Amino acid sequence: MVLLNTWKKEMKRQKVRFHKSDRRPGGLDRPLSYHKKMIKKNNKIYWQAIEKPTGTIIRQSFFEEDVDRLVNFQNKHRQWQLNGGILNRFVT
Repeated sequence: MVLLNTWKKEMKRQKVRFHKSDRRPGGLDRPLSYHKKMIKKNNKIYWQAIEKPTGTIIRQSFFEEDVDRLVNFQNKHRQWQLNGGILNRFVT
């Protein structure tokens, strides 16, 4: 018993510091979905591709077909599911 108690005292915990800007990957528990939305800006109509549940605007285009093609592809393949969504450096 004495050996076990000394072993626990000598064991140290690893200290990890997380920064506010660290983003942990999302996992498979919350599925991603992509939607298109029409907005009006400066008396012009634009279409946006929006990622849910993060709410990130992936693409904004004048043509609905471009956004629709992107939304259908992402909903079918879900290639960013493991990362918790599209990374911020890839969003335009």
